[in-house]
Amino acid sequence: MFVSNRRRVLAVLALFCIPAFVVAQPPKRPITAADYDSWNSIQGQTLSRDGKFLAYLVGPVVGDREYVILNLATGKEWRHKTAGAAPEATPGDPSIEPSTPPAPTTPTVPTGPRGPGGRFGGGGPTRIAFTPDNKRVVFLVAPLRAEVEAAQKAKKDPPKGALCIQDLATGNVRRIEGATSFELPSEPSPYLAYRPERPAEKTPKPATPAAPPPKAKTDGDDELDDQQPMPPAVPPRAVSPTGSELGLRNLEDNTDRKIADVISFGFTKDARQLWYIAGSKKEETNGVYLLSLEKSAAAHAILSGKGRYTSLTWDDKQTQLAFLCDREASTPGARSKLTVYHWSRTPALVSTKTEAASNSKAVEVVTATTSGMRAGWEIVDRGLSFAADGQSLYISTAPPRKTTKDPPGERPNVELWHWRDEMIVPMQKVRGTATANPTYRAVYHLGDRRLVQITDESMANINFARQGHWAYGSDDRPYKTLVGFDANYNDLYLVNVQTGQRQMILRKKEGELTWSPGGKYLLHHDGKNWLSVAVPSLKTTNLTAKIPASFFREEHDTPNPALSYSMAGWTADDRSVLLYDRFDIWLVAPDGSSAKNLTQGAGRKAGVQLRYLPLDPEERTIDLAKPLLLRAENLETRQQGFYRLQPDGALEQLHMAARGFSAPTKAKDADVCILTSTTFYDPPDVYVTTTKFDNLRKVTTANPQKAQLLWGKAELIKYRSADGVPLSGILVKPENFDPAKKYPMIVYIYERLSQNLHNFVRPRAGTSINATYYASNGYLVLMPDIAYTIGYPGQSALKCVLPAIDAVVDQGGVNEKAIGIQGHSWGGYQTAYMITQTNRFRAAAAGAPVVNMISAYDGIRWSTGLPRQFQYERTQSRIG
Repeated sequence: MFVSNRRRVLAVLALFCIPAFVVAQPPKRPITAADYDSWNSIQGQTLSRDGKFLAYLVGPVVGDREYVILNLATGKEWRHKTAGAAPEATPGDPSIEPSTPPAPTTPTVPTGPRGPGGRFGGGGPTRIAFTPDNKRVVFLVAPLRAEVEAAQKAKKDPPKGALCIQDLATGNVRRIEGATSFELPSEPSPYLAYRPERPAEKTPKPATPAAPPPKAKTDGDDELDDQQPMPPAVPPRAVSPTGSELGLRNLEDNTDRKIADVISFGFTKDARQLWYIAGSKKEETNGVYLLSLEKSAAAHAILSGKGRYTSLTWDDKQTQLAFLCDREASTPGARSKLTVYHWSRTPALVSTKTEAASNSKAVEVVTATTSGMRAGWEIVDRGLSFAADGQSLYISTAPPRKTTKDPPGERPNVELWHWRDEMIVPMQKVRGTATANPTYRAVYHLGDRRLVQITDESMANINFARQGHWAYGSDDRPYKTLVGFDANYNDLYLVNVQTGQRQMILRKKEGELTWSPGGKYLLHHDGKNWLSVAVPSLKTTNLTAKIPASFFREEHDTPNPALSYSMAGWTADDRSVLLYDRFDIWLVAPDGSSAKNLTQGAGRKAGVQLRYLPLDPEERTIDLAKPLLLRAENLETRQQGFYRLQPDGALEQLHMAARGFSAPTKAKDADVCILTSTTFYDPPDVYVTTTKFDNLRKVTTANPQKAQLLWGKAELIKYRSADGVPLSGILVKPENFDPAKKYPMIVYIYERLSQNLHNFVRPRAGTSINATYYASNGYLVLMPDIAYTIGYPGQSALKCVLPAIDAVVDQGGVNEKAIGIQGHSWGGYQTAYMITQTNRFRAAAAGAPVVNMISAYDGIRWSTGLPRQFQYERTQSRIG
């Protein structure tokens, strides 16, 4: 008996001697709203040029964030705290209401070359950057929230941010306190430019008001009629903007050079010089300057003196630049007008040590009186750029500005609508200034010093070929009254940039044309086929009519022309264009002489959609002599991955998985790529691999707290609509789903949603249900695809959603007495319709729904002023 009791005691004692590290993990818990704001996201991930380091910003929706710099070989990382973003606005539905395509605009105009840089307030990839020599990483930090709140409580000045420069070899960090932005050269250089904090402007004491003038007598009324004061005879000259200090840091010896009154700046592509525009209260020092990065060099004034200098732009090779300046008018009090100046940067001028450099000045090339300028027109600051070949300048011009005056007395609040108006009144209000005071485009040919006005009231928009010899213009005047209930149409013209002469290409064309890189062809899609237009003969060729494949969206179901599957790009010299069908890539001669399936039908045979992924952001044409990286997606299973197409036509599968992948980013000088990968269950962390994609290595864990939370897992379901159309849907089940139990189910609808199978849904509030939250809390979530019959949108939804529910119910696990439905906007309409047609649902939530299409047909989108009629006639509402 004694022995038996002793053994029992020893056994009990043994229970208390279990090693401390064996601790039971707490059970996972459901997500609550308290988890929303703490959810972390990764932003601005970037690689060093040698591929050895990764940097990114990570942090929650609300709260401070961290910069992370990671050595990819050793795993060593450095973390630096910075302020987080303000609480985000409640997100809307992921599907956006459709709108008519924006009217064609003139090309966006760069103001000069920009290297990697950043400033406070934006977040994203411009806030952290590696130096091109791979020695350092540079980033901006903002004061933490606690520091700001403490300063406010103590009634002290708010703390300042800083520019941090970390040595990648030692980890040492140097700070430049108060810096607010920075820029690095695009090539190796020891220099960095940054903006110190701008000193607060001293507010002058208000001047003692002058005594009012004596009142004038008017027609028996002894009160001065001061409703409309007389304007000055000549508008005063605009005050030139003033710049602020710019710092130039030598990263090797940590010395600084300060440059005063800088408005804008940038490094040249060769990293040998810094250009900047100066604006000072002492206007005689205003100007455009070029500074050699040699320590002893003085800045060279390309042009200086009183005036406002703006819109500096370089040609592609940076052998010349141009800018605008409104140097003071010769007539006192007269309003000065903008002038275009040009300056050539010959090899001798790269160094400021030569006499030629010190004497080189910009020359005036275009003024308001230049031959070719319309009478009364002038140059405006709405874009200045070089053609790609550097032989001409694109300039913005405008006729005299229109001004309107209200009659004396109270302004009447009256809207006058007329059926002949080109735009309804709300559109006129939104577009008022732009419509009343339009700007146009002219071309200045540098070789023969000749100005040609290209656009005007009869053809307002232009799209230049890259090489600058031709352009196509558009005129929407005959069709403006159709906007709002039909579509945007234009008459399109081929324009000879040398002469301004126009030739009609197409009448009443919906959509735009695209230029080939060499400007030999224009390409467009007519809703079914791709067509080319040869330049300048205007010979039109249908490129795809005889190819045994469809080049329009096969699932198109709205009452407008079908979209194309897009294109990959062009080969050199405009020899071929690469076009997509639903699955494969075709190599097509733009004159229609040949067509070849580059992927040899492998995509369609396997049900895998193949798309070209360029890794060089500066690539302009596709080189078929090199292997092509392809993105791949199986449209049946939604697996994603990557293939490689060899020059000999061999197609190699590199990686496929039941996951989603972002487009990879490659290190500039190494075979190292980063990308993000997700499933519904796995958040978008960063993976590192090579261009072989043979080993994807996860290198971030942004949300370790997820391991303690119950989640959901998504799977693809298949079903047929009531009309027999094969469809797919997403079914999200709780992570701990038990097939023996019955679960409530929420149906979320919009249009087709199955393509989102591998999207990670971050827990957050919104105008639509959060599938992650509901799955975590024990719900099934069904997101079915809907295929539409034009004219019957509500009925179409009913015929697709109910069979999807039945397909899930047939699997088991659904509590049929607890099925709800939710949709927002377009999904809200369909929800509102369906609950009048079926008793399948026990609960419904229709967010921002249209419940009466007849009254909604004449509704107005107040942000754009557009009537909603087009939505029913041509797009999502599908009345047709």
